Amino acid sequence: MKLTFWGAAQQVTGSMHLLTLDSGFQILIDCGLDYDKRDQFEANNKNFPFFPEDIDVVILTHAHIDHSGNLPNLVRQGFKGQILCTHPSIELTKNLLLDSVNVQQIEGKKKLRNKKQQAFKHRPSKADQVATLYNRVHVDQTVEAMKGIGFYQPYKINDAVEIELYEAGHILGAASVKLSIQENGRKTHIGFTGDLGNYQSQLVIDPQPMQGLDYLISESTYGGRLHIDHQSAKTLLLDYVLNTCVKYKGKLVIPAFSVGRTQAILYTFNQLYLEGKLEGVKVYTDSPLAIKTTRLYAEHVDQLNQEAQDFYKTNGTLFAFPDLYTLERSEDSKLLATMPEPAVIVSAAGMVEGGRIQEHIRHHIGDTFSTILIAGFCAEGTLGAELLKGRPSVNIGKRPKQVYAKIARTDVFSAHPDQAGLLKYYDAVGVKQLKTLFLVHGDSTSMTGLKSKLDGVAVEIPYQGQVYELN
Repeated sequence: MKLTFWGAAQQVTGSMHLLTLDSGFQILIDCGLDYDKRDQFEANNKNFPFFPEDIDVVILTHAHIDHSGNLPNLVRQGFKGQILCTHPSIELTKNLLLDSVNVQQIEGKKKLRNKKQQAFKHRPSKADQVATLYNRVHVDQTVEAMKGIGFYQPYKINDAVEIELYEAGHILGAASVKLSIQENGRKTHIGFTGDLGNYQSQLVIDPQPMQGLDYLISESTYGGRLHIDHQSAKTLLLDYVLNTCVKYKGKLVIPAFSVGRTQAILYTFNQLYLEGKLEGVKVYTDSPLAIKTTRLYAEHVDQLNQEAQDFYKTNGTLFAFPDLYTLERSEDSKLLATMPEPAVIVSAAGMVEGGRIQEHIRHHIGDTFSTILIAGFCAEGTLGAELLKGRPSVNIGKRPKQVYAKIARTDVFSAHPDQAGLLKYYDAVGVKQLKTLFLVHGDSTSMTGLKSKLDGVAVEIPYQGQVYELN
């Protein structure tokens, strides 16, 4: 059989791996959007390097858009099979894909407006069509094709292929995939980690290792470094609240991904509130997608870690507390951005690219009493990455803004393991017994740094389009 790496090869986004059996049966693992070069977004995602109608089945590890985001395009171009994933991933993916359509429409309108203004010196009309990779109809067709599978319940795709999903941590519903393939008189076991979770995360369980593998395809997002924070999430957030909101009456602005990161942060603030430590400081969550996701987390408490389950049993809620305010209307978001009283604002997007967070950053970046706390990975070229470089000014909406607010970052809410965490996972898998460990979903520095720590292990770092024969 052949394994071809079509995405997240020596980069973080666009996860997509194709397994082709000798019988011709084709299995696609993940089908994510490639955001590595944002100015080449359409070129990198519009067409596939294979025929979508030839794919027999898709296995989705989790809902994040860099793993799920191009599924409707696959369906639009002829894919007719099932998409297998966990039950929580179905609803999460639906919400993220609908949000993706909205984002593409907004970005498309901006490009069209700029193009028309340059060429014709007037604004585009409502009749102008904005090109997107797919629309809401394709999203609905994608969701209809999705079939939920429980963890640790072997599922036969056909007589030759069986899959089993393991809890990966990372976010609600995230799975690692073990494929057992009977072919040419022998059985081969192939594991795909998907995105693994960090150990001792706030809500999700620790990543559970797959056993009895011949090959492992592993994420390596933070394979080249260790996380910087060793204090607890509660201690870290309380310190920023006291030193920003209480002491200086400023705003604590936290850009956070809507799925996973926001929920972990709100859960921690709920803990602080119940301990009487927030001192009346209001917390606002300003992301419609995050609000929908938070409701889904509350509906699937049984799939969270034991601490979160016990907390829910004791308090009847994971996230809601009197000083938490959720904003769904854009009008309320705009009012919040100009509100003078101290507060915490948790808003999307996590890399400060698009979403409502840019408005909050724009309003508070010039305030010496405010803090912008970057709580996750920021790809090169994003506004979040520019802020972390310590630049004296940044462009927001093509307009320069002086940076006077404190810019900080933390790994305490990271949804990925660092190098030590990955090595711990590999030990549990039995990495030295593998025929090959393939590293994906990381930049070259992360991969080579991780590889250097894996003595006695056959490690490959595939490039995009590289094909391997598995036997």
